[in-house]
Amino acid sequence: MSKSDIIYLRVQGMDINDIFNETVTHTTLNAGKNKRKLGGAPSMRELKEGGYGIVDNSDGTAKRTRVEDVDDAVGSAEEYASSDDEGGRFFSDGLTAKEKGVMDWVDHADELDATLDPASVQRLVVRLERAVSKNTTDRVNHPDAPEKFVESEAELDEAIQRLQLLANDVQLLKVLNDLGALPTLVGLVAHENADIALDVIQLAVEITAEDAWNSEGESPEERAAVVAFISDMAQNEFFVVLGQNLRRLNEGGESSEGEADRQGVFQTLALIENLVSLDVSLAEQAVAGMKLLDWLQHRVGKSFVQSTIQVDSNQQYAAEVTSILLQASPKLREQAGSTFIDTLLQCLAKYRKHTPDEDIALEHLENIVESICMLVATARGKQAFLEAEGVELLVLLQKQPQVARLLSLKILDYALTPPSPNRTGEASNVETANADTESRAIAKRYIDASGLKYLFSTLMHHGKSNMKKLYKAYPESDERAVNCLAWLLRLTETGTPLHWRILAKFVPSPADPSSWKSHVDRIVELNTAYSERVKEAEDRIESDSDLDEEDGAEERYLSRMDAGLFTLQMTDTVIAFVAEEEQVRERVEQRLKRKGRSLADVCSELAEYIATKRSDTLTAPATTTDNAKDLSALLLEL
Repeated sequence: MSKSDIIYLRVQGMDINDIFNETVTHTTLNAGKNKRKLGGAPSMRELKEGGYGIVDNSDGTAKRTRVEDVDDAVGSAEEYASSDDEGGRFFSDGLTAKEKGVMDWVDHADELDATLDPASVQRLVVRLERAVSKNTTDRVNHPDAPEKFVESEAELDEAIQRLQLLANDVQLLKVLNDLGALPTLVGLVAHENADIALDVIQLAVEITAEDAWNSEGESPEERAAVVAFISDMAQNEFFVVLGQNLRRLNEGGESSEGEADRQGVFQTLALIENLVSLDVSLAEQAVAGMKLLDWLQHRVGKSFVQSTIQVDSNQQYAAEVTSILLQASPKLREQAGSTFIDTLLQCLAKYRKHTPDEDIALEHLENIVESICMLVATARGKQAFLEAEGVELLVLLQKQPQVARLLSLKILDYALTPPSPNRTGEASNVETANADTESRAIAKRYIDASGLKYLFSTLMHHGKSNMKKLYKAYPESDERAVNCLAWLLRLTETGTPLHWRILAKFVPSPADPSSWKSHVDRIVELNTAYSERVKEAEDRIESDSDLDEEDGAEERYLSRMDAGLFTLQMTDTVIAFVAEEEQVRERVEQRLKRKGRSLADVCSELAEYIATKRSDTLTAPATTTDNAKDLSALLLEL
């Protein structure tokens, strides 16, 4: 069945699947009774017209084709023999030199079509304009007779798809603008036939794909050509029309039209993803013109499958695109309102009592978590997180032995971490102060909600067999737990009941005289493990003699960060707080000594962290020999 047939059926309102799903009835079972009977012998005229070796004599009588006639038509035996390199016509390919030339032309026909120049682009545009004009005329003249314009619609479909050749040479995209073809393309996005709109969207996807402008290493000229093309399209209201088309698509349909609409949504999201890689400002412009944040907020929580815990493919893709946009654009993070984070928290709550069985649902959950993390990294997001009772939801998630327990630690980590204006340059001093206040409020609410119990349970890897598997699948949960613990200690004032509730986990008490030892040992265990990883990274860099002194210092620092330097410094922070108690400090020194470390190493690493955080230097200042004094002084600086 050709594409024109499909388009015809669609404009008629028919479902292609119905053609192949005919119900078996009494009539269809007896269809064999009306089988066509074998006809009589064909006449000589029929044989001649059918090309069955009958030709006319000069006197008008029929005769059978002679061997000489065949030789004249397809080539002599000498041609076949000469075409065989190994001798003998039985080893040849059976083609004459002329026929081989035709076959070679067919084999390279695609390459000839793919060869573009301004003249060939102009011909493609002329073909497109003619197809648009003819289709418009046919639709106006025969609005109630789809069979009258189905042919022109198929020609229009082919004309748009021909333009995808421009993805092979994006430098020629400016020809489209010079010829005034962009308004035509934008207008086709609003075409009555959604398939035509999808063709234009697919064209934009092909042109903006990274392969089109970064196929053999990034080319500034090719990238600029694609950016200019999309910008020119935007000036013709491309993003506005694209947003309107997105909202008219019906993904819930079960017919072939529903599948086409689902594909249209997928391609639209793919275009947005391409724009983020191409130019973030263009992606921001697209989001604004399409009013995409509102649509994404609705779509990430809506599934078109029957089960409430299942996720459809476009729902997952919408969550992924949301995550990509929020990571790439601080502007979009600020634009996402409190209702957006409330929607994301509702999506997260669905996974409180179960771990997704399908990969698509797990990816949806991870993208939801990533989006929440991006939002709570801002002062406004932290405030919205508190108002939406996000902290209480995290505690509920951490109560359950599901994957959401581990993923919720990432959200808590971002929520507790105040933004650093020295690093990002995005937050003003007032915004940073507000974020710090909100972080302290989040820490207080988490401790008041008995979150410490579940945080330490995760840190100690407590749980049943299914949790043991999850700990192995998500090893980064150790890093998240340590980061959260370090920030809780830093965000609560020393000497307050909140601060003492944290320290009580590391000191002996009449109610629990032994568990404090396991907590201290666990922190020291992680400290020594990450210290070894960082040391191995340092040794690898030191062995590389090709790096000069300046590059070597930067490469050494980055390699240490990749190996886990930040987590090492967070464990140092926890040790610095808990080692103020003499009994705890003795146990810490004892455990560190077993691994060849001491509190002096902890002080040095903490000093490096503070120096890097304040002045972006890559070296740590020297420390004194009084470890207890150093720890107290460093805690004040923290």
